[in-house]
Amino acid sequence: MIGIITTVQKAYITTAAFAVLLGCTTSCPSFAGKFAQNHPRRAEVLGRTGNINRRLNNNYGHLGGNYGHLENQDHQIVNQEQRDARQNGGYITRGQQGQLNREENSLSRETFYDNKNNAFVQNHPRRSEVMSRDSNLNYGINKDEGHLGGNYSTLESEDRSIAQQQRQDAAQNGGYITRQEQTQLNGEENSLRNQIRQDNTH
Repeated sequence: MIGIITTVQKAYITTAAFAVLLGCTTSCPSFAGKFAQNHPRRAEVLGRTGNINRRLNNNYGHLGGNYGHLENQDHQIVNQEQRDARQNGGYITRGQQGQLNREENSLSRETFYDNKNNAFVQNHPRRSEVMSRDSNLNYGINKDEGHLGGNYSTLESEDRSIAQQQRQDAAQNGGYITRQEQTQLNGEENSLRNQIRQDNTH
């Protein structure tokens, strides 16, 4: 219980920091305005991450036990943004913003499909499980883009292929996937995860 409280407190502090940085209007309106004007790419990335963080905390307890994992991914994006900015004298490049946005997109989708309060998740548990894992893989691919031995495009293509197969299976079954199709897709996801790990160690 203590570990959970600590995680929630950290998440609250992180969200509060975003509010101070990007949106406070009572104690530091000029700072927030100047930061957004001088660092529009950072403000956009941090604003999106702050929104994801708030959504995670609002849905705490309804994320299928994945809250800590999702929260950790959110913190990794923030840490990466800060490292990028330090290396560039306070700014991030358009390419770095694009990579961080892709990681945020993956995390946002994963959050959506892990949310047990979501009607889609309730009605399509097998699809949600497959899509959540796929988003998690996509996040890992984008996070490690420069450390995949030149195989980023291949891995990204395989990830898109899994997502496309899942959509095709669902289209053939009136919106659902069978248990057998879920098992097949999970096997492909497991294989892709192993490839990512292998390429990331070379």
